[in-house]
Amino acid sequence: MTGRITFPAPLDAATHFRLLVFEVVLHLAAQRSDDLPLLAPYKAEAAKLAGWATPPTARQWSDGLDAATASAELPFPRLARSGFGHLGCCLLACMAMVEEDPGLATLMEAEGGFPTIGGLVAQWRSDPSGDRAQAVRDILLDLEAAGLAEPVDPAAMRMERRLRVPGPVLNVLSGTAPRIDGMRFDPVDALAMVKDWIAPGPGIVDPGRLGALLKTDPARLIVVRGPGRNGRRMLLGAAAREAGLGVLHVSSATLSDPSRWQLAGALAHLSGAMLMAEVIPAPGETVTLPSQRIFGGPIGIAMGASGGVRCEDPLPMLAIELPLPDAEARERQWRACGVGALTGELASMSMTLGNAARAARGAVSIAELAGRPGKVTRADVRAAARALRDARLDALATAMDHERRPELLLLDTREQGEFDALMLRARHREQLRADVGQGLGVRALFAGPSGTGKTLAARHVAARLGKDLYRIDLAATVSKYIGETEKCLERALSAAEELDVVLLLDEGDALMARRTDVGSSNDRYANLETNFLLQRIESFEGVILVTSNDAERIDPAFARRLDAVLTFRPPDAVMRRQILANQLGDHTISAPLLDDIACRCTLTGGQLRNVALHARLLALERDSRPDDAGLRAAIEREYRKAAAICPLKPALAATG
Repeated sequence: MTGRITFPAPLDAATHFRLLVFEVVLHLAAQRSDDLPLLAPYKAEAAKLAGWATPPTARQWSDGLDAATASAELPFPRLARSGFGHLGCCLLACMAMVEEDPGLATLMEAEGGFPTIGGLVAQWRSDPSGDRAQAVRDILLDLEAAGLAEPVDPAAMRMERRLRVPGPVLNVLSGTAPRIDGMRFDPVDALAMVKDWIAPGPGIVDPGRLGALLKTDPARLIVVRGPGRNGRRMLLGAAAREAGLGVLHVSSATLSDPSRWQLAGALAHLSGAMLMAEVIPAPGETVTLPSQRIFGGPIGIAMGASGGVRCEDPLPMLAIELPLPDAEARERQWRACGVGALTGELASMSMTLGNAARAARGAVSIAELAGRPGKVTRADVRAAARALRDARLDALATAMDHERRPELLLLDTREQGEFDALMLRARHREQLRADVGQGLGVRALFAGPSGTGKTLAARHVAARLGKDLYRIDLAATVSKYIGETEKCLERALSAAEELDVVLLLDEGDALMARRTDVGSSNDRYANLETNFLLQRIESFEGVILVTSNDAERIDPAFARRLDAVLTFRPPDAVMRRQILANQLGDHTISAPLLDDIACRCTLTGGQLRNVALHARLLALERDSRPDDAGLRAAIEREYRKAAAICPLKPALAATG
């Protein structure tokens, strides 16, 4: 028969793979002088598909298949257009068809099994244009280097080495999504649409325009920086969809494994996808993307503000910054998530867009479980937001008890004014950013001896802002491993920004002490840690409070970065009287005793709290209210703990 075979169009990946296997079988059958029984059904089916009485030749079949897939976006045509040509497709199909029909292996190897390089060269070297043995060898080695083929027996001699197609690649060739640990494929229709994208602020790159750029010039590196769960991957996905690309998500571990990175590139190339990864480099660390042998599409990297990324391939880089969302962006997100009626009440919750969506979904579930379907309250949203725990923050920080109402906070006139100014700065930080370009970060130092109310003041700040409070003990975070302290703190501070919590850095002088002259490597690394913390606190986009028992040790450079400094002193007699009365609750203690204790016992607020707590415990044991005897006993106990002499009058002490 003569003429061109016409295949129905369009072809899907599975059908095209099947038709290419028929071409390979027809080619291999023509190389043999015998007629193996296993070839009969393939020849008969080929004749039927061609509509001919006799089986077509491999060349006739190839011409018809090429015409049907000249510009098709299918795995094998993509491979052919990337430099492997039609011969590369046939060689890859040779290896892949053994997995589909093991009997076909005997067409290349007498004993069956996966084909050897030597066997493939022998079967495909002859061509009307001349001997092409070297070309076949080169293509096979290139397929292996690109991650499209792998040796079954790597230690064998080159020509005796057997090749097979990796399972994930075989999945793509046969029309199914690749399945492999550390990678996930999203087809085009599973990605976010441009209309669903909510920009966190003005002047952000539009994913539609980015997609149009990728459609005409896909080979580029796109680095999207900003806090996590704030639309970085959604922006890249929407742009990929606009460009007609899927997305192959790869883990950060894949980037450091050259063989897996090659495999990821091969899968993305065959699937018509963008490569996307989220990386969290340490401060000063640079993530290197190894060179790709076959992939020529876009690579999207989502990362925070720290660290860098470089690509060994000379790709043009596009950098995009996504800040924390402004009030307008959050309002749009709340409305999109079905809690738009609460936008006014939720205005102060300046979390990332992704966390806002998660909190909204959680709040809807909380309302339904409470028997209030469709009636979500601000308390529901707050409870759902509190449940968004982040391992990065939990690894270093401790959540302070948010249910307990803060105790009475007593400050002198000067410090009360400074505290009020701090609250004013924290409440209006978003308006300041919009009006004068001031950053969102609010930084304050609480300095003073232990027990003077620094942590209590932090509780009041969080409570008045309606946010949760997390405490990090800086003295416990210092690591003996170089760079580990900075890495852990960076992760914790980034998570605090994304969740919109108040962060309390306790014992700040552990890392913020004055930098010293470099006399040893220890001094140099200690200074590096201090430099990092100073810079990171300056760039922190939330509310951060630092406590110190010795403000003199704090580096002066840190003081210049602060919005408020509160110096906490031991309470005077009037304050001690107020603190004690407030902590004791309902009691029968005489006023003269309270006055005498306030005047004579120069205890801190924390110590007075301990005294009141013990007096109440004694009263509970007697099933009564706190009285003079119990309070005297508690005072004496507190002084014994401090290895000090109780200053109460001997007569009072004796009666106690």
